[in-house]
Amino acid sequence: MPIQMGQRVKQEGVFFYLLLLTGFFLLFEISFFIQCNKAYLGDFTYVADKLSIPLAILPGIAFFLFAQLILHLAYCVAIWILTTGIAELFSPTSKQRLLFGIAIWLLGVITLLLANQYYFPHSKFADLTAALLPNRMVLGVLLLGLSIINLMAILLALAGLAKLCMAIFSQKHYGSIGFILAIALLSIFVSRPAARLQDAATQAKPNIIIIGVDSLRPDFLGYFGGESTTPFMDAFLKQSTVFTEAITPLARTFPSWTAILTGEYPRLSGIRSNLASQTMLDKAHTLPAILQQNGYETLFATDEVRFSNIDESYGFDTIISPPMGLNDFLLGAFNDFPLSNFIVNTSLGRWLFPYSYANRPVFHTYRPESFINLLKSKLIAPRSKPLFLTAHFCLTHHPYLWDDSPVENTTALARYEQSVSRIDKQLNLFFKLLVDVKLLDHAFIVLLSDHGEALALSGDRITDARHFLPTRQTHRAIPEFYPKMLEGEGVNQSAGHGTDVLGLTQYHTLLAFRAFGLGWQQRGDKSAVVSLVDIKPTILRLLKVALLQPHFSGISLYPLITTNQTRVSRRHLFLESDYTPEAIRTVYPDARHVLLEGVELFQIDPLSTRLTMKESMSKMIIASKQYADLYDEWLLALYPQKKNVRIPILVNLISSEWTDDLSSSFAKQSPANRMLIALKRFYGSELGVISYTVD
Repeated sequence: MPIQMGQRVKQEGVFFYLLLLTGFFLLFEISFFIQCNKAYLGDFTYVADKLSIPLAILPGIAFFLFAQLILHLAYCVAIWILTTGIAELFSPTSKQRLLFGIAIWLLGVITLLLANQYYFPHSKFADLTAALLPNRMVLGVLLLGLSIINLMAILLALAGLAKLCMAIFSQKHYGSIGFILAIALLSIFVSRPAARLQDAATQAKPNIIIIGVDSLRPDFLGYFGGESTTPFMDAFLKQSTVFTEAITPLARTFPSWTAILTGEYPRLSGIRSNLASQTMLDKAHTLPAILQQNGYETLFATDEVRFSNIDESYGFDTIISPPMGLNDFLLGAFNDFPLSNFIVNTSLGRWLFPYSYANRPVFHTYRPESFINLLKSKLIAPRSKPLFLTAHFCLTHHPYLWDDSPVENTTALARYEQSVSRIDKQLNLFFKLLVDVKLLDHAFIVLLSDHGEALALSGDRITDARHFLPTRQTHRAIPEFYPKMLEGEGVNQSAGHGTDVLGLTQYHTLLAFRAFGLGWQQRGDKSAVVSLVDIKPTILRLLKVALLQPHFSGISLYPLITTNQTRVSRRHLFLESDYTPEAIRTVYPDARHVLLEGVELFQIDPLSTRLTMKESMSKMIIASKQYADLYDEWLLALYPQKKNVRIPILVNLISSEWTDDLSSSFAKQSPANRMLIALKRFYGSELGVISYTVD
């Protein structure tokens, strides 16, 4: 009995020291975290005063802290178990046992930090160890050696624990123990047969699947001659009806998706900026609400929700996404600890860290496959109705990074190209899932991008200095009608999205339709200029859903998808920009500066903790907007200057010639007057004073 008590004291003493070491390690992590985020933490106090942070965020924060403590305690317990197992083999003294424990603990921490650098190169802790081991190849070799040592330690511990178990249990218990172990193993390895999935869709009511890719420029796809490697999307487009000249009315995610789901322009829906208030939005006539009334199950999925508040109120039965609200900004961004980084993308991590799992803005741990797994957990369920599925993938959104994306890609262009190739693989996995769950037996798929992206390349703004048409003065200077985004920026360069209506790479979107098991489709390219507001009437026409009132601004593209028709009736297509603080007008937007510039614009709902735009700031947002009308081969844009005055820019999209003088002969030979009237009729007094008028 005294000997057993002595061993128990020794074991408890080792555990105490290991717990102490783990506590110091956690304090080190917190200190390093504070040092890396000192500016953000200081800004949080400022933002908290401005936004009135609600108490409803506290449970989420408390659970996050609890999860971190549990993980570190689990690490401590695991090291203690390993120490106990190894000590059982070698019977060390109490001092040797303690040294064993400390050595194993240090081995684990060093391996953890180096593995974090290798597998999560964008983690802040990766920067710490990269200062000592910048070479990835050397890091990989060292990590392999450490892994072998760790594996040997685990095997020794298992042998010691087996010896300990044999000493504890008498021979008469072996049979029952063996029987229990056999039953446990069988329950693990023998799985129940999966329920057979049957497609509830028919040719009359096919599954409707809208797949969105955030910020995707069509010209970067191989199908359109781009240099990015996109074999899946290229193959998909070859079997689709592709609208090569599709545009979005507002190049930001929330307004664009609202335009898709309502079929209305932002001015009519009231969603004219990211996180806009939804008080004006008519949700009773959204596409999912209509399909829900017509016997469809409706589901919306996305891997980013920070600036888009689409929820069940739009007519969706189910939302698959990270949790919405302020904690998404806080906990998602701040959860960068080596232990939790390795847990985030597991089933346990999905429960412990919901603000990080499958959450694209948390790019240092975002694994594209995790979002597919999140979708799979819902899509494998049996269905009794056809499905309206909307899935939005955001990997191609700035900063164009994910958990193991190459750190060598330092330029925005290189990162963007890599993200386009990577999201092609993610979409391929998603389509394999759709096949596995029988959703493509009868389906109508829309593949789109919610908006494009300007990368400050020549031609990203359609006004080239060589094609400017000066009048009255032979050498009149080219007008600087646009807010500067980059030092030395040319008149033909633009950056970001939703910042510049003449930056058509921001507004040009991917749009393709493909039918599965429906027996009809006219494949190939269609050059008609169309808008994302046309998607809703197209789907309703396909399903033969008649409405007493149309409740949409677009037209049905169904005839172009099913016949040889290539053109649509002449119409005015309206574009507008979003509110664009200076911090966004760049290819290198800084999230902290964006937050500080925009903090006056937002308010937080005290119950849901979601951010929304203050309605009191709407006048300022409207005053900052640019407007444009796209009509045939002409585009007329209005750029705000000072005191509610806007300067017009008229561009011929075929010749690329442009002017700011609507009294010039070039303008008089264009439909500029008709376009200006259309803009005034649609936007009314918002346009303010136009600095030049047509004679």
